[in-house]
Amino acid sequence: MNSDDVVAIAVDPTLPRRRAAAAARRAAAALDEAGIPIRRRCWIVAAGVDDARTVRIVAAIADAVGGARLILHDPHEPDDLIFQRRLPGQRRGGVYLNAAWISASVRIVIGDAETVARGLCGFFNPPESVDADDLDADLRFD
Repeated sequence: MNSDDVVAIAVDPTLPRRRAAAAARRAAAALDEAGIPIRRRCWIVAAGVDDARTVRIVAAIADAVGGARLILHDPHEPDDLIFQRRLPGQRRGGVYLNAAWISASVRIVIGDAETVARGLCGFFNPPESVDADDLDADLRFD
């Protein structure tokens, strides 16, 4: 990682609030240490099945985020999704994932990667068709 990287940090919406906040602080400290400017960070809270819990996760990590962009993934918004092929040149067999996630040069997962993968995809992707490998994450924090 260096200061030219665009970093996406995806947060598992099922984490307990304190654990999510602590992991977010550790991730933010690692980004600070690597010299990644706040303006080049995008925090994404993956969509969850419990909206109230997801909103609590957003509130819990807000301090760690600082002035960086913080978004709540909307699986129903087609403009926020990009098709990710699983194999280069493959015409089918991919998954629609969050555009900010796909566009990042460094990708960090906080929490369970399977849950984050399902929370960053489009609503029309069957959950069983998405797995942690689709994220192509560089780092993981628990």
